[in-house]
Amino acid sequence: MRLVHFSDTHLGFSEYYRTDPQTGLNQREQDVYQAWEQAIALILSLQPDLVLHAGDLFHTPRPNNRAIRVALEGIQKVSSAGIPMVIVSGNHETPRIRSTGSIFESLALFPNVFPVYESRYECHIIHTVAVHCIPHCSLTEELEAAVNAVTRCEDAAHQVLVTHGAWSGGSYGMGEFNEQRLPDLDAAAAGPFDYIALGHYHKPLAIREHIRYSGSTERTSLSQSEHPCGLLEVDLASGKKKFFELVTRPMLRLPALQCRKLSAADIYQQAERLSRACPDGAVVQLTLNEVNPSVFLQLETARLDSLFEHVLQLEKIIRPAEAEDAVHRVNERIESLPVEFGRYLEAVEEPHWDKQRLMQLGCRYLDV
Repeated sequence: MRLVHFSDTHLGFSEYYRTDPQTGLNQREQDVYQAWEQAIALILSLQPDLVLHAGDLFHTPRPNNRAIRVALEGIQKVSSAGIPMVIVSGNHETPRIRSTGSIFESLALFPNVFPVYESRYECHIIHTVAVHCIPHCSLTEELEAAVNAVTRCEDAAHQVLVTHGAWSGGSYGMGEFNEQRLPDLDAAAAGPFDYIALGHYHKPLAIREHIRYSGSTERTSLSQSEHPCGLLEVDLASGKKKFFELVTRPMLRLPALQCRKLSAADIYQQAERLSRACPDGAVVQLTLNEVNPSVFLQLETARLDSLFEHVLQLEKIIRPAEAEDAVHRVNERIESLPVEFGRYLEAVEEPHWDKQRLMQLGCRYLDV
């Protein structure tokens, strides 16, 4: 019994103001679609007995029409090949207001496709495998109820669990306000499991040999620049696992330049040297530390950009020497209003505030 485990495809994600010359779409949005199409093609070539998608199929609860079309085309190919596919919802695509409905309702129309998205536990028996599913749960009480509802199916040859969230006991979160914190599910009453397929953390990682994050299929942040993107093939009988890396856009965080003793001309020269190591079309971060105040005023960001004309995007971080905490970011990404509001609530130190209630109210007015 072989399965493919992948997650965090984030269809509909877009970033920067560059367009694909062939499609006219945002280039990073197109990159995400191409990674998805690679993953689908690889699944069809591997012909597994089962496919598990561990959440964040889409980047938002209401994806655009292109993202929906790309997702449905890929899922239809897997469905038509007779390969069962289980998809749990992640925090990005779970509506904050339940009455808005879920795009996952449409996925249930395909044969061999089992979407799980209603903030509660479900179990599907597929071939000889009991697939235990816990989607993203917006409330802690819902997650606790879902975990307590997991029931072992003794008639099944294999017990597999698929869920989305940050595993307890480690730094496996993404710094998102609404991320789900998972207990040790293998130690629960229904465990241990033959395999636990996790989504949410964008780096391929083994919590234990049989508990794994598959990582994302494309990076969504420069903080993930060193993480490979791909999917996992798992043989439940032998326990063998194989990671298949996808071809994605290169991302680099260049070594920081220490600029206290450098003139503007020196900085340009050093930046030009670093630019030669950057592949064409890469997303690149350039960091300038301890820039003297007089030099800071002389620096021309347009000239720095000209040294990196061959890359897709250059993010510049400039730290003046007189204030180590002062960071001048260029092209810093701003998320949606509900996400930014959540970050604000996390940062503010007001112990008497009911932050969960404020977040619910904020989403009601901001998530439009």
